[in-house]
Amino acid sequence: MWLTSMEGTANFYLGAVKKKILPEEFLTDSEYDWLMAKIFVRSADFSEHQLNAHLLRTHLLAEVFAVSLLRNVPMVHPLYKFAASGGKAMITILKRSLSSMTYSSLCIPDDIAERGLEAVPNFYYRDDGLKLWDIIHRFVQGVLSYYYKNDAEVQQDSELQKWILDIFEYGFLSQASTGIPQRFTTVVELVKFVTMVIFTCSAQHAAVNSGQYDYGGWMPNTPISLQLPPPTTKGTTSEATMLQTFPDVNTTVQGMATMWLLSQQSSDFVPLGHYPEDHFSEKIPFKLIKDFQGELEVLSVAIKVRNKSLEVPYTYLDPTAVENSVAI
Repeated sequence: MWLTSMEGTANFYLGAVKKKILPEEFLTDSEYDWLMAKIFVRSADFSEHQLNAHLLRTHLLAEVFAVSLLRNVPMVHPLYKFAASGGKAMITILKRSLSSMTYSSLCIPDDIAERGLEAVPNFYYRDDGLKLWDIIHRFVQGVLSYYYKNDAEVQQDSELQKWILDIFEYGFLSQASTGIPQRFTTVVELVKFVTMVIFTCSAQHAAVNSGQYDYGGWMPNTPISLQLPPPTTKGTTSEATMLQTFPDVNTTVQGMATMWLLSQQSSDFVPLGHYPEDHFSEKIPFKLIKDFQGELEVLSVAIKVRNKSLEVPYTYLDPTAVENSVAI
């Protein structure tokens, strides 16, 4: 699935040119012009991944959800029981990322549909993610429907309404264009939002975090910094300038060590659906938790069976490998 050498990447693009996918004029570009262009793209993609997909859309969102919960919702509230949960350029990227973040992009069924990815073959993030979303959604629907018998009860829950308003105001800067609800009017709305919170803080984080070393352990895939600016003139690059552009050894080692650490399972790992503290004592919620764990186990077995036939197994959304919350 991943190209394992810069030469392989170059050959991939050269093949695209020969197939008329790219303009003929690019056939005159040198090998190192191509390599340097892709190096800068990969470096930019690394920053976008770490600051947007990883930091903003999992870690910082988890903080928003959790802090608002602690500020507005008492420990006896059913929603509380659900909670498992450089530099100037960095700030610029985060601001731009936040400005483009929408509620629908955080809900994997909507996100997949909006990006037109329903029929892409061998897209295991989509396949496993949608199944996880459905399992979480059924669990959330069962528990919240037990506590909220109708829409009026949702509307009248002042603590619940303060929670979502806090998230809207402080997490999404009161931007109605994001689609984030400012209040809940129905049980259906509440169920979808809580499903998104749990999915974001567990499955989505696993998807963008756990495989970082698998991909970024080979530095040219994800150069964490570059020492020269992008070339502005064709034909001026060479192997020497490419090597001078790469980060130095110390920076590379530090980056690889960080990605290795982030990809490791923590010593106090708690898998999705397991709750060391018994928050729910009622019979029905307790049964729903057991059913939830059973569905996750069935999905885990199915993923393991599928992975046996894959040259590169996709393991990151196997429920046994998904942490119950953002932990690292």
